[in-house]
Amino acid sequence: MRVVLVNWAKIWDGASHGGGVNGYCQALAIALRRRGHDVISVCSGTTHLPGDRTCVVRRHEDWLGVRVFEIVNSPVLAPSITQFSRPLGEVSAPELETEFGRLMDLLRPDVVHFHNIEGFSIGCVDRARDLGARVVYSLHNYHTICPQVYLMQGHRRICTDAENGHACARCIDVRPWEEERARRAAQYVPAVKLRPRPTDELRAHAEELRGALSWVKRAAGAAVGIGASLGRLLVGGNREEPPPPPGYPARGPEDVSRLIPLKVLAPPGRDGAPPDDPRGSTREVLGELAPPRRPDPADTTDPERRPLLNLALPDPPSPRPPNEYGVRRAAMIAMPNRCDRVLAVSGFVRDKFVAMGVRPEVIEAQAIGTRINRVVSLAPELAFAPPPFERASPRPVRLVFMGYCHYYKGLDMLYESLEMLSPEQLRRIDLSIYALEGQMAEWLFRRLEPRLARLTYVPGYKFHDIPWICGGKDLGLVCSVWWDNAPQTVFEFLACGVPVLGAAVGGIPDFVHDGVNGLLFRGNDRADLARRLAEVVENPWLLERLRTGVRAPKDIDVNAAELEAVYLARGPASSPPPAPGANGVGLHSAPDPARASWGAGAPGPV
Repeated sequence: MRVVLVNWAKIWDGASHGGGVNGYCQALAIALRRRGHDVISVCSGTTHLPGDRTCVVRRHEDWLGVRVFEIVNSPVLAPSITQFSRPLGEVSAPELETEFGRLMDLLRPDVVHFHNIEGFSIGCVDRARDLGARVVYSLHNYHTICPQVYLMQGHRRICTDAENGHACARCIDVRPWEEERARRAAQYVPAVKLRPRPTDELRAHAEELRGALSWVKRAAGAAVGIGASLGRLLVGGNREEPPPPPGYPARGPEDVSRLIPLKVLAPPGRDGAPPDDPRGSTREVLGELAPPRRPDPADTTDPERRPLLNLALPDPPSPRPPNEYGVRRAAMIAMPNRCDRVLAVSGFVRDKFVAMGVRPEVIEAQAIGTRINRVVSLAPELAFAPPPFERASPRPVRLVFMGYCHYYKGLDMLYESLEMLSPEQLRRIDLSIYALEGQMAEWLFRRLEPRLARLTYVPGYKFHDIPWICGGKDLGLVCSVWWDNAPQTVFEFLACGVPVLGAAVGGIPDFVHDGVNGLLFRGNDRADLARRLAEVVENPWLLERLRTGVRAPKDIDVNAAELEAVYLARGPASSPPPAPGANGVGLHSAPDPARASWGAGAPGPV
């Protein structure tokens, strides 16, 4: 089969640019190639040329046997947050759709598999279908119903009501579309512009001509140097403008009496507060004079700290007519219904999209595969088991966190939960943190370091580092504070034989089974995470039993075979609709053991 994989990021970058979705696309392309298929990658939305706004397809050199095409100057920017100020661009972009359709007409694929449409538009999905290809759409995240992907209002509060798009309009501040496009064009390096490569014959002639004219080049170089020196002498030296002096003039009464507000590049503070003064030790002094209220980790009245349950519910009806964001959402929900098959990466993601209006018969939950099993198999000695716990004097528990250092992954929440433990409990924790872009949070954990048995803090890691990161560890931490779709770190821990302590949100409970291969705590609940941390510290032998229940995740080659069947199948998806919950919609929640562990009187869903 000829299979086109559509994703905004370039396939050779993998997870380093484009996150887990692009890492998965990379692994899937290789697996499909190994199965004998003709695989093509199409990306869009990231390259814009200075001065030239023509949307055009360009071809890159093949990548490991995969043909690679990029749509340059796409009117839809990627990643999606850079397109946020123009929501309707992701609905319809005629110039982009014409060029995408032209490429599909040239390729004539059997299957077009969209892994998202960041950098593309709904019209591109329709073009692929109209040309006769079987269209498969994978729901890796919430981009189709949330233009900033995470379903988190202001990046902090779970979004359960978009108010027909009016909540989206006030959700986040972003750089305007025109400014972002101009920034990209200014950064584009002319030397890397795509151009036809010369043939071997032309390249040989060029080398011959270059050698014959080398004396001209040497003579010309000397002449240019002499000319430049004479020019500097004639015009009186270097005419470059000197840098401006600091600050503002102080020439008269008005200059010395007027107020000069601080101009900084820092973004405004939360809830519209002015930006912090970044100069010198200003922040420390302000913190000393007016210390901020230290949040109580057990306080659930703050919307940002309210426990999160795994309830897949629709938005409530809104009396307000839809704005552009509301129109975008309605179109994005209608689009999957026109695909041949829609694949959700977890049961919760499936239930959520069914609750939002995707027809149950076209969508099924299918866990993605991973290539981490292959990476571990190349050096299995790195992913070794930790030493046993002695009954008389057990060693410290080895905990490990891997992932991005941003709010969604819950690193701040982990710190607050650790602060809720007693000094005796902290002394029995050996904590390792490998956090991409983790410099921002390191200071928090350094404050904990004297109270821990040991702290290892590394602000970054590579995919192939994972086996040795996990080697000898007792428990992996996945502390997501949002409906995380199907985090790759869960698969990576399990592939290395490490049980997982995970939030019972999104797709995590599909893979982490409480008391079997890990433990679950209630999402965004600092006190419940602290309770489970205390449990493993006080009873570390539990971890030895959990390790015996760990199984490797689905391999990417197994997943490729499953997708092969999807590509060839006809008719609706085979999985049944979700069990009816409140208001007759799907209800996806954590397994019963985890729910029981939350205790009676737990706060309701947000």
